[in-house]
Amino acid sequence: MSGIDVGGRSIRKGAADSVRQWVVTQGGSVPVDLAPVVEAISNGGGTPLVVADGPRVLGVIHLKDVVKPGIAEKFVEMRKMGIRTVMITGDNPLTAAAIAAEAGVDDFLAEATPRTRWP
Repeated sequence: MSGIDVGGRSIRKGAADSVRQWVVTQGGSVPVDLAPVVEAISNGGGTPLVVADGPRVLGVIHLKDVVKPGIAEKFVEMRKMGIRTVMITGDNPLTAAAIAAEAGVDDFLAEATPRTRWP
């Protein structure tokens, strides 16, 4: 989560869980329709960024990675050569699964950080 404090306002954006927790600590509550919106974006391969101003959720920004045309075919060629493909991403597991399926990778690791170790 990141943001700015300016003019007496505290504006934050980030992963839904982080912003949810922050809004509650600010004395606010989270709209009941937030979770389904975040899940729908994730299931579609997007990254949902929740935006809040103090104790109030303002909305959700839908970010989407673009899978390069032809990449799935390249992965098929690599598979024929015995090469297994793995996508490592900081995205949540729903988003990672959708992008991995779209790109045709063999496996993925979601919510990766610089300290994450592959199993």
